[in-house]
Amino acid sequence: MQNIVTPALRAILLGALYFAGAALAVLYLRTPADVSLFWPAAGIGYAMVLRYGLRYALAIPAAQLLVHLLLAPVPAAFLPFSLASNYVGTVAACAYVGSRQPRLQLRVADGFLLLRGGLLLSAGSALVGAAGMLAAQMAPAADLLRVFLQWTLGDLLGVTAFLPFLLLLFASQLAVPQPASAGASTRERVAWAAAMLVALAGGIWVTHGGSLYPLSVATLPLALLLWSAARYPPLFTAGATMLVTVALAMVMGLGLGGIARPELLHDTALMMGTLVVNSVVPILLVASYNERADTMEALRLRATTDPLTGLLNRDAFEELARARLARSNEAQTLLYVDLDNFKLVNDAASHAAGDEALRHVATLVRDAFDNDALVAHSSGDEFTILAPQDVATATVAGRRLLAAIEELRVVWQGGTLRATASIGIAASLPPHASFDDLLSQVDTACHEAKELGGNRLLVAGQNVESLRSRSRMMRNALDAREALDQRRFELWCQPIVNLHAPGAVQTHFEVLLRWRDGEGRLRAPADMIAAAERYRLGPRLDRHVLDEVLDWLDAHRAAAAQIGQCNINLGAATLADDEFADYAAGRLRHSPLGPGQLCLEITETSVVRDLTRTRRFIARMRELGCQFALDDFGTGFCSFGYLRDLQVDYLKIDGGFVRDLAESRLSEAVVRSITEIAHLLDMRAVGEQVETEEQLNRLQVLQVDYAQGYVFQRPVPIADFFGLPNG
Repeated sequence: MQNIVTPALRAILLGALYFAGAALAVLYLRTPADVSLFWPAAGIGYAMVLRYGLRYALAIPAAQLLVHLLLAPVPAAFLPFSLASNYVGTVAACAYVGSRQPRLQLRVADGFLLLRGGLLLSAGSALVGAAGMLAAQMAPAADLLRVFLQWTLGDLLGVTAFLPFLLLLFASQLAVPQPASAGASTRERVAWAAAMLVALAGGIWVTHGGSLYPLSVATLPLALLLWSAARYPPLFTAGATMLVTVALAMVMGLGLGGIARPELLHDTALMMGTLVVNSVVPILLVASYNERADTMEALRLRATTDPLTGLLNRDAFEELARARLARSNEAQTLLYVDLDNFKLVNDAASHAAGDEALRHVATLVRDAFDNDALVAHSSGDEFTILAPQDVATATVAGRRLLAAIEELRVVWQGGTLRATASIGIAASLPPHASFDDLLSQVDTACHEAKELGGNRLLVAGQNVESLRSRSRMMRNALDAREALDQRRFELWCQPIVNLHAPGAVQTHFEVLLRWRDGEGRLRAPADMIAAAERYRLGPRLDRHVLDEVLDWLDAHRAAAAQIGQCNINLGAATLADDEFADYAAGRLRHSPLGPGQLCLEITETSVVRDLTRTRRFIARMRELGCQFALDDFGTGFCSFGYLRDLQVDYLKIDGGFVRDLAESRLSEAVVRSITEIAHLLDMRAVGEQVETEEQLNRLQVLQVDYAQGYVFQRPVPIADFFGLPNG
């Protein structure tokens, strides 16, 4: 039933509004053969049919028939033309607009499109109406041009006066946005309305007093309408423009206030053309301001929004979070969400699949918190949330989010993508901690969650020592980056002694690093190297060491000729760097150090992290002639099985076992086992960190091949090692 009643009510509404507009226009008619100077019904019908659809255009001839029956009788021969005129024009105009822009927006291009449609409506209606007046002998053929132009201008003025206001009035249904007020106060609007009344009354009074420029009545209010376009909402300006146009049309078209009604065609055209311009310019200015506002908003969104997920980007989030923490008087909780092993999704399925999964995860993250939470996609697989909640409430929401992510299944090209996440949480009470402090806390908590296996949530502050350790490591990483940038690393060397010929000249050594801090103090780099590996500086550091060694030897070729074997350490990330082998090959090609003189030391834990890539890396470097040593052996997974497929030349026994040789039978058994396995696989065993003669003797008894440590020599600068002047 409602499907029938609603369209009927709309048709009645359209007919009533059209009838009211036509009734206003009848005031301009002095004879049945006259043509109205202003036809508001044209704009009303145009707007309503654009809003509700072409089927409602039938209400136009129905309302027109009532006008002729009740207000403006016409000859029977003219009646069908009159009923058809606005109907044909409106249908043609709406079809034209709809074919070019199905969804109207408040912009200049759409304004001109509607204006072109209005011209089509007016000209089409005038053509039918003029033909009817000729057929009904209401106007002679000589007056057809006047009738056509006057009819066209009357309809066009009705369109420009009423169409913008009615379309904006229905903006909640149409795709025409209504920007918020520019901030003008009610007092300013009252002042504007008073100024408009003064302008209209003053113009009429001046003209009534004998002015030769009656069009000044129309131009004076234009400045106020432009003011309205710049300051007030579009609907206000459109309504004001409509009322001013109607008032001016009544005054000038009906000869009110002592202003003579135009009788000649050119006077009529001039007056109506001026009113059309006055009604169009403010609306186009409104559209222009709106377009500028839309552009500014689009730029703001582009600058603050992550294009993949639609969430805040990192910079915008940090700015808003800092501002909230600075002014908030309630508890705030920061959450850091990091997807576990998400790189596997990108590598196995594709980056497009990873992006699709991220979009789904972003939806879960957004839905897990209220609208007053700040939610950001801060980097590749990481999300950050600042919620106005205490830690208990945020923890509950975080656990729900973990469960939702774990249950998520994203269908992709016949397969299913899954993910889990780790979450770190840090709470703050007024006066709030700085954003950087909170971010450091949640980063540490999230990292701990990952190290515990992932798919879990940890609250910062539960392990203060871990937070301090994390902070130290971050500082060490910054120091490492600075030392690399300023080339403050120094090369030191320590011999690796052949225990089968300990008295011979030793030409086998390991390159060690030292670095100078900002105050010039020499420091060991153990913590810095660990931090460099953690924060992905390892490959850069390894390239730097290789460059420094080869550059020094290139400058001291006599020293290079003495080298039996030079050991250089590589980190785990370098083993996964497919470009390092090519880089090293290029450097060695022009170096006095041959590939056979270079031994690359890699740790056992680095090997088992990605055994396939490690094998490929070793094979590539061995093709060049390089040798390999497995460093710190015995501290990792202690699996001898993978050694059969791992082409290394040396097993360097971890110094912890060597130091305990005298006191621990277990350490002695480990050293003996490693040595026997090395010999079985045609490798050589190296004892590290040998500090006493007793330890050295035990290694010789166990038939270890090489030893390295303080018992022979402490590390010294490379120049001292070769007996050259330093610097």
